[in-house]
Amino acid sequence: MPKIKRLTTADQVRDVLGRARAEADRQLEAMRAAAKYVIPYDAGVIVGVNGSVARREVTSGSDVDLFFLTTRDDAEAARPIQEAFRDRLRADGVKMPAHGGVFENPLSVKDILSNIGGDADTNAYLTRRMLYLLEGEWLHDRPAFENLREKLIGHYVRDSLEDRKLCRYLLNDVIRYWRTICVDFEEKTADGDKPRAIRLVKLRFARMMLYFGGVAAIARTDDDVPAATKRDMLLETFAMPPADRLTQAFGDAEMEAPLAAYATFLNAIDDTAIRDALERDGHEGLETIEYQELLEVAREFRQGLQDVLVGPEGLRGRIGSALLL
Repeated sequence: MPKIKRLTTADQVRDVLGRARAEADRQLEAMRAAAKYVIPYDAGVIVGVNGSVARREVTSGSDVDLFFLTTRDDAEAARPIQEAFRDRLRADGVKMPAHGGVFENPLSVKDILSNIGGDADTNAYLTRRMLYLLEGEWLHDRPAFENLREKLIGHYVRDSLEDRKLCRYLLNDVIRYWRTICVDFEEKTADGDKPRAIRLVKLRFARMMLYFGGVAAIARTDDDVPAATKRDMLLETFAMPPADRLTQAFGDAEMEAPLAAYATFLNAIDDTAIRDALERDGHEGLETIEYQELLEVAREFRQGLQDVLVGPEGLRGRIGSALLL
C-alpha cells in the first residue's frame, strides 16, 4: 500500500491548502495580538515571521521563524523586547525554531538594506533580504515593515529602468538565492548523522515554491510600464503567499498540476508517522518508502512548474528567456 496519499481532485487540493492557510491566519492573528500586548508601538522595532506561517501553509510539524529588526542603530537594544515576546509565545504554546538561523539575533534595518552585491554581500545578507521579500509577513509595526519592503524593491527597480525591460536585477538575486540554497544544502547535510530526507523534501517543495513565487512576481513586470508601476506591482504581489502569486501570474489551469503535487506534499508532512520517517537520522530517511514516494511527487511538481514556463510553443515571454540568460 502506498504511504503517500495522492491528491488529484480540485476539492482535495482546495481542502488541504485551505486548512493550512486557515491555521496560518489563526496563528498570525494570535501573534499580532500578543505583540500588541508585549511590545510598545513606539519601540522602534519591526517584528515579522518567515517560514510556513508566512507562506500560509502551516502543518502539524510547523514552527515559527521570527525576526526582529530595529529602525535605530543599536540592534542589541531590541534584545529585551525579543526575549519578552518569545517568552510570551512560548507561554501560549507556540513552537519556536531551533537556534542558529540568520535571524537568530536582532538586526538593524540597515543590515537588510546594505551590502547588496559586491564582496561584502555574504550568504547571510542575501538570505535575510530574500526571505524578507519572498515570504516575510508582519507581526508588529506594519507600516515600518511595508516601508522596508518598499525600500528594498526600490533598490532593485530604479527609475532608470526602461519601461520595456523586465526587472532582471531583482530576478538575478532571486536566482542567486535559490542556487545558494541548493549549494548550502550539501554543506549543511554533509554530517551523516543529520536528518537528510526531510531537508531534501522541503528543498524540493517549499524552497522551490518560494523561488518560483519570486519568479512569478517578477513575471508581472513584463508589461511595458514605468519603473514606478513595476514597483507597485511587486509590492502588491510580494504581499501575497507564493501559491497565490503563481496563480495570478500563470492562471488556474496551468497551476492545477503543480498545486496538486504541492498539496500532496503538505498533506503528507502533516501526518506524524510520515514526518517521523522523513526525520530519521542520516541516510536512513532516504531509504524509506515515504521518502521515495514523495520524491516522485517532487519530480512531478518540478515538471509542472517547468511546463508553466516552457510550453509547446517554447519559453513563456521574457521571463522564460531571462531565467536562462
